[in-house]
Amino acid sequence: MKRSAARPAAKKGPPARAKLYLTYPKALVKEPLIYRMSREFDLVFNVRSASVSEEIGIIALELDGPEAEIARAIGWFRDRGVIVEPIEKNVIE
Repeated sequence: MKRSAARPAAKKGPPARAKLYLTYPKALVKEPLIYRMSREFDLVFNVRSASVSEEIGIIALELDGPEAEIARAIGWFRDRGVIVEPIEKNVIE
């Protein structure tokens, strides 16, 4: 099996962390979007909690990496129909 080309180098920048809630609508619940995001962007992710049913998925996700790369990943999720909201309070630690 042929491997795909290496992804471009991540944009340099100061390290950042985003704590987000991802809300998947019914049509996306079975899609492996976090896996796909991890292949597309040079970020470290940590699923802190998740509640997934046939109707909806709600995931608390941390992303670590350059701020610009985090912003690109957030846009990527939104472009696919995922609702992305910042976690205001530190409720998952």
